[in-house]
Amino acid sequence: MAHAAALDSAGVERGLARLKALVRERNLKSSAVRDAVARAALQHEGHFTVEELVQTLRARGVEGAHRATVYRVLPLLVDAGLIHPALVASGDGSRYERAFEREPHEHITCTRCGRVEEFQSDAVAALQADLASRLGFRLTGRVHELFGVCSGCEPPS
Repeated sequence: MAHAAALDSAGVERGLARLKALVRERNLKSSAVRDAVARAALQHEGHFTVEELVQTLRARGVEGAHRATVYRVLPLLVDAGLIHPALVASGDGSRYERAFEREPHEHITCTRCGRVEEFQSDAVAALQADLASRLGFRLTGRVHELFGVCSGCEPPS
């Protein structure tokens, strides 16, 4: 399955409205750079690194789009539910993906080449919900990552 497509312009505006509501709630000042970071993250297809986000912002001519600024903005975007850290085998939390207006999904990662495929499975979702219930939890989110060797790295024998 391909990575998620970027949001359309109406979706981006809904995401920015959610961010602005959180900014008001926390009594923070509005920031054009923060909005530009959010817009770039919402428009990005698939997983992205901070460096990729910085490059996108620079290509768009965003003044003040420094790496440190992006790092400071990301936790607010996570709190607003716009993005979340993506495991995708890096283990260092350095990759993110859009969470806003996106269906839950799983990842399978090749341990040799790092190829990542996303997939959705009703059976996996049902199992996760059942496990949470049996353990006395109300499921509020889910992350599920599988690891293996892809067919490109290990051809059939």
